[in-house]
Amino acid sequence: MKGASILETLYQLGITPYRSRPRVSNDNPYAESIFRTCKYRPDYPAKGFSELTEAREWVLAFVHWYNKDHRHSG
Repeated sequence: MKGASILETLYQLGITPYRSRPRVSNDNPYAESIFRTCKYRPDYPAKGFSELTEAREWVLAFVHWYNKDHRHSG
């Protein structure tokens, strides 16, 4: 599939492509920071989740830890 055909397909599906900073993977330092914190947790599921409810439970536990127990720098 070529780049032009991907854009054409997006438009046919009614999807407007949005690129705030094209070809830049770290365009949101806050999101990148939380992703790193998430990935370096000892209980991070490196092999993924078997079902959606399992993922939701893990994220809820992570958010609770991050907001209540995690020592933030700065």
